[in-house]
Amino acid sequence: MKLFRQNFTMIPINIFFRRNCKMYENYKKARNTSWDVLLNCGISKLPISLGVIADLYDIKVIAYSDTNITQVLKNEVVEGDGFIAYSGGKKEIYINDKINSRNRRRFTLAHELGHGVLNHDIGTVHYRNSEIDNQTDMQEFEANVFARNVLMPATVLSALDIHTTEEIMKICEVSRKSAEIRAARMELLYKRNMFNSHPLERKVREQFNQFIKTYKKQT
Repeated sequence: MKLFRQNFTMIPINIFFRRNCKMYENYKKARNTSWDVLLNCGISKLPISLGVIADLYDIKVIAYSDTNITQVLKNEVVEGDGFIAYSGGKKEIYINDKINSRNRRRFTLAHELGHGVLNHDIGTVHYRNSEIDNQTDMQEFEANVFARNVLMPATVLSALDIHTTEEIMKICEVSRKSAEIRAARMELLYKRNMFNSHPLERKVREQFNQFIKTYKKQT
């Protein structure tokens, strides 16, 4: 069994870009891929169904408790939140279901789906539980960008006029840390009115139109 990198943390992208402008190309690649995935899967409401994405891209999702994974890998790996692997030519994501927070597990799954959909090169497994991002590994950075934009699409949040951490946590079913980082980024986007400038993002907005209308009527 060959393993992909494992990490699922986030940091505001404006901080990254101030440090290294070259990262913007990596950011755009992952962001645009997230929009493509939402469109290809026909996803049109929040919270995002990650199972739909896994099914469409033929990636099997397996809980640690359903395998003997702890007997195969090092303790420092299996104590992490999850990882993606190639097994028999197929991509498989292993999720640590001992992690109590369902919303944290959702980000882990979205992050690992990012590795799979972005066709990242196979490399050394990284096993961390920290919410501090890896600032030097571009595959980890791209997977985080993908996860954030899939789980919390900015165009949809802006259409719903959502700003706060608590609102994002509730509607997107993400952890507080993920929601805090997204909320900070959203405020920058609101100030600059940086929504729907890309044709793919506009298509995502259109795909969510019915959900947006229904949500507004209910609130």
